[in-house]
Amino acid sequence: MKIREIQCKSAIGKCGFPGGGWSINPYVGCEHACEYCYARFMKRFTNHEEPWGEFVDVRVNIPEVLKKELKSDKYKGETIYIGTVTDPYQQAEKKYKLTRKILEELVDYPTSVSILTKSDLILRDLDLIKKFKKIDVNFTFNTLDEQWRKRVEPNSSTSKERLNAMKKLSDEGVSVYAMVGPYWPFFTDPEKIFKELKKAGVRHAFSESFNTTGSNFVGVEKVLKKYYSDKLVRMKEIFFDSNLFYDFYVEAEQKLKDAFKRYNIPVTIYFRTGHTGKFKR
Repeated sequence: MKIREIQCKSAIGKCGFPGGGWSINPYVGCEHACEYCYARFMKRFTNHEEPWGEFVDVRVNIPEVLKKELKSDKYKGETIYIGTVTDPYQQAEKKYKLTRKILEELVDYPTSVSILTKSDLILRDLDLIKKFKKIDVNFTFNTLDEQWRKRVEPNSSTSKERLNAMKKLSDEGVSVYAMVGPYWPFFTDPEKIFKELKKAGVRHAFSESFNTTGSNFVGVEKVLKKYYSDKLVRMKEIFFDSNLFYDFYVEAEQKLKDAFKRYNIPVTIYFRTGHTGKFKR
């Protein structure tokens, strides 16, 4: 793992999420090394030769830069997402504590904060998170199959660790959401997942289809070839045949809605018809 300390010129950027808002990313790159990560597109701008998941740039001055930017009223009443193209609680956070320092700057600023993570390291900052008036934590939680999780998210927290973190946060009154995405063929079971999310106190779930653009499937394909050769052909058919893709995710949408009804966890679905756009809602 190549760790490099860098200086940043800005701390807050525009967020590309459907609802808009702003984003803060304390790191460039991510040690979780998720094979399916959409954020690998960042390499186009960073000139890193290392594979995605094998480098992290630490934006060491981001708390100071953020403090200056928050003197503006520009972000008041807006939503700021922490960790849109990196995990703010990856392993480097244990040493650098940039995410905690960012939260310390934001705690009294009149904005909504949403933290996106796969890591139970977030519990370290529970004392600070509880001081926010408007904050939520969104955990990626797309499978209960630990073998699959470990192979496509090799350095992330286990399913059990995430569920434990969700429960502790929700028990303390923090709004906890779950991203059931990407929604995997074979490895995502909404019925079983929502049962666990209900016990963990999750208030709302989101789901998205697998993003096949760029090189996102390359690492997943290697995992399938090595460990799940019997599933490889079908997985590729679903992801790269637009008709099969559509049919699979129409069925997946219904399964999610059924799970919502059974466990009373509202779900927002962002499924795409291959490369052509979002399913009509």
